[in-house]
Amino acid sequence: MDPLNPPVSIVLALWAPSPSSRGLSLVEGPDGAHDVIGSVVTGGSDTPTAADDGSGSVSLEQWLASARPLSRVSAVLPSPAGGTGTWGLLPDIDEGVVLEGAAGRVLLVPEDSGTSVSWHAELLSSPLPPLDAAHARRQVHAATEEAIEALIELDLARERPEMADALNDLLTAVVDPRLVPPWLERRDRELLERSLRLAGMCELALDDDGAATTALQAQRRADVLRPLLAVARHGAAAATEWWAR
Repeated sequence: MDPLNPPVSIVLALWAPSPSSRGLSLVEGPDGAHDVIGSVVTGGSDTPTAADDGSGSVSLEQWLASARPLSRVSAVLPSPAGGTGTWGLLPDIDEGVVLEGAAGRVLLVPEDSGTSVSWHAELLSSPLPPLDAAHARRQVHAATEEAIEALIELDLARERPEMADALNDLLTAVVDPRLVPPWLERRDRELLERSLRLAGMCELALDDDGAATTALQAQRRADVLRPLLAVARHGAAAATEWWAR
């Protein structure tokens, strides 16, 4: 995950709690409107209903309007190394957004569709446990220190100055302030940025096959960094969690 270009699920989770044309434009970007398809669609009334065949499609703007008032919103970013835990209630996905409100408890999963995105809606039978941002802060802080120590010990950047430069850039990267809604608390913004930096470092090292000269080295790198990546993804999701007051 790139702090300068966070996953679309994070952007939607940050802006969904409050109606905002600005927020919708940030989620959709310059390439066109998003739509929602699947088991939950908006019918002729203002109340979302379940489609008989799951083939209904509405604009994301219309779906969000009909799903309000919302009581809880959170991005979800499962990781294979994270075990079941909080994410054990979810299907096998890379990212998504859980919204609770007039539509019930719904998981939206993004899928690229040409230059735009289709969000697949699925009803969830059980609520997610609270993501606990305070606990996530402690975990991300410890995991970041562990990741830095591991990268130094593994010496991944030796003779690869471009990788060292990229890692240094990630250590100071910040989320584009235009993507952050004004109501997001400072500590949650800091958690989001630190989590995205940690995830970016882990992904960069894991994706760079040239930094491992043997299968054993590659496996060791994965054993060390994948659990830290899981912590980072959980932390980023926890930073977006919102509850109605």
